[in-house]
Amino acid sequence: METQMVTIPEEEYTLLKKKAKIADDALVQLKLSAEDVRHGRVTPF
Repeated sequence: METQMVTIPEEEYTLLKKKAKIADDALVQLKLSAEDVRHGRVTPF
């Protein structure tokens, strides 16, 4: 597979990096929450 290069403005790159960090954090939190549910550590409120 051939690698291609794309050029984007620095502002767009920075925004995409921030969104990727938020998405990573959300996935980690979702995983931890699923483990809490699986182990019965969640109570109704």
